[in-house]
Amino acid sequence: MKKLLIPLFLIISIHLNAQDDEGYVMYQTIQLKAKSGHQKQLREGMKAHNEKFHTEGSEAVSVWNIRTGPNATGMSWVKGPMTWSSLDTPLTEDHLDDWVKNVDAHAEVGEFAFWKLVEGMTYAPEGFKAAVMRIRWFGIKPGKSDDAREIFGRIFEVYRQNKLDIGLHMLTNQATTGDGRELGILWQHDSWASMDKDRDWVAKYEAIHGKDSWSEYFRDWGEAVEFKGTQLNSLIPELSTPDSE
Repeated sequence: MKKLLIPLFLIISIHLNAQDDEGYVMYQTIQLKAKSGHQKQLREGMKAHNEKFHTEGSEAVSVWNIRTGPNATGMSWVKGPMTWSSLDTPLTEDHLDDWVKNVDAHAEVGEFAFWKLVEGMTYAPEGFKAAVMRIRWFGIKPGKSDDAREIFGRIFEVYRQNKLDIGLHMLTNQATTGDGRELGILWQHDSWASMDKDRDWVAKYEAIHGKDSWSEYFRDWGEAVEFKGTQLNSLIPELSTPDSE
């Protein structure tokens, strides 16, 4: 079976109120692409499987189309919010058999991964529903992990003070595969039209951080991380658990 090496955190759905006793939020992701001629069967099978086995809690799922880049036309299946403890409950034989019948039979299955929200590095307007994601991912330069969080924290400050209408989240890869993608930044929009909106970003940023602070941000950020790419994704509501986006 062909393996799809897809940057995984691009498709992670955010639940801001999902903190539990462990004090963090994590997502498991699986990359899928329909076998040739099986597009309809995969969608129908995944819908049936998700409606039966993925309805709430740590088993809730959101499914996203990959819209740009070499992996466009693929899908990302995202389970959570969850913690490591969630994995101590094994899947039933009925659950596994149904996945093989309805999903695996029609898909090329790629990487599995886990991505964790960075504490304090998440923002969304009240009642926000994500429909589109713009994702950028980065490698962290040696010894610069804390610096990266502090620097990007300046961005979150602007979002919160201005109560912007876009979701913003930082996640870390919990099991890197050597591709250098250690850090994911997700911008979430409620529609494609939201991406056309002029939010006068530089003026808002410098009103908080001072004159010429935007160019200083780029300098500092470039010293802490290495850019690894960007991608766009869109939610497939009919395949997702209600309210999972």
